Amino acid sequence: MKSHNTIIVGGGASGMLAAIELDDKKSLLVEKNSQLGRKILITGGGRCNITNKAPIKEFIRNYNGNGNYYRGAFNQFFNDDIIKLLEDNGCMTKIEKKKQVFPTTDNAKDVNDTLITLVKKSNTKYELNCNIVDITKEDNYFILKTATNKVFKAENVVLATGSDVYKNTGSTGDGEKFATKLGHTKPDDIVGLAPVAIKEDWISQLQGIAVDVKIEIKADKKSLIKDENASIMFTHNGLTGHIILDSSMQINEMLKKDKKVTIHLDFVGNLNYEQLDIKLQNDFSQYKKQGLKRYLHTYMPRNMVEVFLKHLDIESDTILNQVTKKQRNKLKDALKNTILTVDYVVKKQAMVKDSGISHDEIDPNTFESKIIENLYITGELVEGSGKCGGFNLQKAFSTGVVAARSIKRKDDIN
Repeated sequence: MKSHNTIIVGGGASGMLAAIELDDKKSLLVEKNSQLGRKILITGGGRCNITNKAPIKEFIRNYNGNGNYYRGAFNQFFNDDIIKLLEDNGCMTKIEKKKQVFPTTDNAKDVNDTLITLVKKSNTKYELNCNIVDITKEDNYFILKTATNKVFKAENVVLATGSDVYKNTGSTGDGEKFATKLGHTKPDDIVGLAPVAIKEDWISQLQGIAVDVKIEIKADKKSLIKDENASIMFTHNGLTGHIILDSSMQINEMLKKDKKVTIHLDFVGNLNYEQLDIKLQNDFSQYKKQGLKRYLHTYMPRNMVEVFLKHLDIESDTILNQVTKKQRNKLKDALKNTILTVDYVVKKQAMVKDSGISHDEIDPNTFESKIIENLYITGELVEGSGKCGGFNLQKAFSTGVVAARSIKRKDDIN
């Protein structure tokens, strides 16, 4: 049984950065899949939203109240650092709206390939198709056993296994199992960045349609999100889009408290009710021979109009001068405030997990366990997910680097 300085369990974003930073021939990165970074390949819709260029004060506000915990990690390795690492090795980046950073090629594979190349160049060894199934600690060493009965011995272990979302990438929650067996508190099962299912069945006919709206999300009468401009997409049973994903944890909390959660869509955010009423009257008079179906394209995508009118019980072939005052008021109200009722958060489609090993049990300056010496916990395995926009990958990169640097400092001291 060969002894290692450090074994990193999990070859995703956090594990690869830890391996690159360690750069240690006595350390080993093990990955259960046949390639490294499988989850990176699907991030950002396959484009890989690497990080976000927001300054740190703004950056930490995107972690649902958990941002300050990661401040020390971001002070050690932040957005400029990962950008430089990638660009110095041939993967150029660009900044898009909302300060999101993507590879110039819009291809996540280029980011992943660059990180894999850096792992290969480092002194840290790596082994694929290596499925760790058990970790114990004996005296000052960890004993790691694989599904094929191979045994590793290590002074330090970095758990960088991710959570149990996107199981098809090999992310099956092993890290939580290992950490709790070693003495950590089992985390609650809370997901983040998930779509929502809607009770109103008419929206199922809008699957795949994206629309820009002004949105308000309410729990009973309290606004969770108000007057936000957003792009949303209808799914086969609900809604998705950045604002929906970012709000999903709040929505889930309200639903657990038996609150009625409603989503209010305003298709004409630049006009108030009175202004819209005047515009409708004027337009219906000026373009009186135009069909209502064609006219509504002004406010929503073409392939949405017919379903929208059917929902309002208005014939789609109605001509503008045939629209009654009652129908016009119904249109005005629906354009300004279509109300959808949330049924549940679709946890099985969540992109990240908000729960993980408690902050109270992990040192935020080193990401070493406060319970088990020389055990390090990084990435999504640490509680507190970020919003859409590159925040979760940056958390993974930063915590992996900080854990590796902490191990190296200990080695220097010893």
